[in-house]
Amino acid sequence: MAQLIIPNNNLFIVTSALDTGIGIIGAKDRLDQTIATLENLKQKVPDAAVLLVDGSPNQIPDSTKNKIAEYCQAIWWNDPDIYAMASSGRKSEAEVIMVFKTLMMFKSNPQLMQFFHSIKRIFKYSARSALTDNFDITKYDNLFGKYVFKKSIPSWMDENRKRSVTDHLYITRFYSLCPSLLDNYLQTLQPILNNVIQHGIDTEHSHYLCLDKRYVVEFENVGVEGIMGGTGQKEVY
Repeated sequence: MAQLIIPNNNLFIVTSALDTGIGIIGAKDRLDQTIATLENLKQKVPDAAVLLVDGSPNQIPDSTKNKIAEYCQAIWWNDPDIYAMASSGRKSEAEVIMVFKTLMMFKSNPQLMQFFHSIKRIFKYSARSALTDNFDITKYDNLFGKYVFKKSIPSWMDENRKRSVTDHLYITRFYSLCPSLLDNYLQTLQPILNNVIQHGIDTEHSHYLCLDKRYVVEFENVGVEGIMGGTGQKEVY
């Protein structure tokens, strides 16, 4: 894994679930769309370090893993905590746990951490997305100590839920953090998970609820489009 981290470059952690058995998009289309994501990322940010992390509840065939290996390194999480959530359709919980374990992998490996501190920025990027012509990596310069999200949007929950839990959410298809916030984010991911479970909200509402807004910068647009797993529709952010 050490060769993944290229000093002074950006790290894109691409979160994936290539075979979930949920939604209207089948495994073949998910793979094709994920490959398109990696090709697009290489085109838009050619010097980025890219790590795909997959939390599928179903076994991924070696042929698929080999195909992904042509584009980037990957972690195929065979983890009971991730599996328990993913196999029961609890996508938010599965993703939060997977992101936490991925970042902890870096933190617990001295060799990886040696390179980690030279990374410009860490991007969390959902597979089956694409960077649009509006994406500009230079907008993230000079944002030391900051998270960046698309501007928060009003919650779709009912008024009682908005009053008792949170009235806004952050889109989590694409966001980023300064490496200096690694410990802060790891500490925040636990209450993010707890609130997803306690209140029955998604990771997007819980990120807005739990993140310290002093460290958050909001962009009007982040220059990303993505395919919704449940509907197959494309949304632009």
